[in-house]
Amino acid sequence: MFDETVAGGKIMYNFSKTEKIVGGGILAAIVIILQLLSTFGFHIGSVPISLVLIPIAIGAILYGPLMGAFLGGVFGIVVIAMILGGLDPVSMTMMQFNAICTILTCLLKGILSGLVCGLVYKAFSKINQRTIGTVIGTLLCPIINTGFYVLMVVFVFRELMEKILKVKGGKAVFTALMGLISVNVISEIVITVVFTPIVIRIIKIVMSSRKGN
Repeated sequence: MFDETVAGGKIMYNFSKTEKIVGGGILAAIVIILQLLSTFGFHIGSVPISLVLIPIAIGAILYGPLMGAFLGGVFGIVVIAMILGGLDPVSMTMMQFNAICTILTCLLKGILSGLVCGLVYKAFSKINQRTIGTVIGTLLCPIINTGFYVLMVVFVFRELMEKILKVKGGKAVFTALMGLISVNVISEIVITVVFTPIVIRIIKIVMSSRKGN
């Protein structure tokens, strides 16, 4: 059962094993749905928006870094499945160029995002700075997700991207790639940092009211 205790004047929330399993399953389903919506063209104006990092960050903060890593792994598996289904031409080209590194990129960027988010929040919770931990953890989630992808592209897929982007050299690939994805990255950071704490707060209020009843 959901429980709350007081430590250092701050409320500490705990979840039972069953609640973690159920909550993780629900969040995993949301990850799958949001990734499908993102792939099939969820836009705000002309900018494609990905909301998939929000449930990953929520799981990492509420249930711990391992849950964050699990949800990030689910995200990666869905991406791989969609690449194999031909829904992402650029990533399919990367798969043909180097299948193992493409799979590792898809998996690790999501896993590391959720894991680091959870670890950062856990570290700040120990010094009773949960709000700061939430903000920094959710901020790092999209940064690591995109950053790991960009590093892999520059150092592993550089030759391929030089042909696709029609540039030469690692620096040129990095600059061209960031120019293409910068709006998406900024939108993901803003959306994740703004909405994740709000959703977590709502969940905690609902769970506290259930306990009170």
